[in-house]
Amino acid sequence: MSQQLHIEFIANGVTRPEGIAEAPDGSVWVSDAAGAVAQVLPDGGIRQVGKAGGEPNSLNFLPDGRLLIANFEGHLQTLDTATGAVESLIEEIDGQRITHSNYALADANGYIWATESTKFPHPGADCIPEMLANPDGWLFVRRPDGSAEVLIEGLSFANGLALSPDGRHLYVAETFTGRLSRAKIKPGGGLGTLEEWCTLPLDGLEATAMAAGPDGMAFDESGAMWVGVYNRNALYVVSPDGTDVQVHGYDPADVDLGWPTNPVFTGPDRRDLLVGSIVNKAVAKTRVEVPGAPQPYRITTPAGS
Repeated sequence: MSQQLHIEFIANGVTRPEGIAEAPDGSVWVSDAAGAVAQVLPDGGIRQVGKAGGEPNSLNFLPDGRLLIANFEGHLQTLDTATGAVESLIEEIDGQRITHSNYALADANGYIWATESTKFPHPGADCIPEMLANPDGWLFVRRPDGSAEVLIEGLSFANGLALSPDGRHLYVAETFTGRLSRAKIKPGGGLGTLEEWCTLPLDGLEATAMAAGPDGMAFDESGAMWVGVYNRNALYVVSPDGTDVQVHGYDPADVDLGWPTNPVFTGPDRRDLLVGSIVNKAVAKTRVEVPGAPQPYRITTPAGS
């Protein structure tokens, strides 16, 4: 079933605003390939901050207030929103370089989980058939003591991550297969066995547009997961048990979400849903009925046990 939400656009002028994060003070920040990030001002305008280089992709705040950046043309970085200073956080694990970090989040205890989409040096459209045949994405943890470990390998273009509202599971999106999987979080930041939770349904467009590709995702308070599906100009909502999928789809001629990526719940009541984009120079905004779950840095997981 396809339904629509009323969409407006804010943060006009931002470049490749794929990532979105809400700070502890309620301010909203979006990734900006023209520099590093941009703060969304109360009037909907932007204030550009920092220089990260590459392609700043996902954003999430750390418990200490720094902004965590997954840079798709590089590694994990942090940004001080007060000064704009950008620092490298982690560039390699056991000699394995991080070159296409896609998404990173931190829990309330400072454990960071992140995805590396692929080991292909130049993962453009011409490489997709080879990447499909050779899934090589991976997921890693960076612990508060500075140690790091690769936890899961062989993912088909590893993309977004989400913590369950109760903090017990970490969810990961595999864009090329349409699969959403989860694993239990263990003390010390490890993960249990990765299990398939939901695969986005076939819709007849696979031959021309590939499988519906999940990008970023976020839970609401009901336990439903909102997913940006970049190659369907749509937001999908997956039921709490992973068995039912509702589609908020749009004709690009009417509402162009610009390859939608990360949905993020913001605002005092967490009912302002913002949606990132790969190609638009603005961020989509809509109001939803059910508030979103808290930002990841407010969620306690078993990792710190």
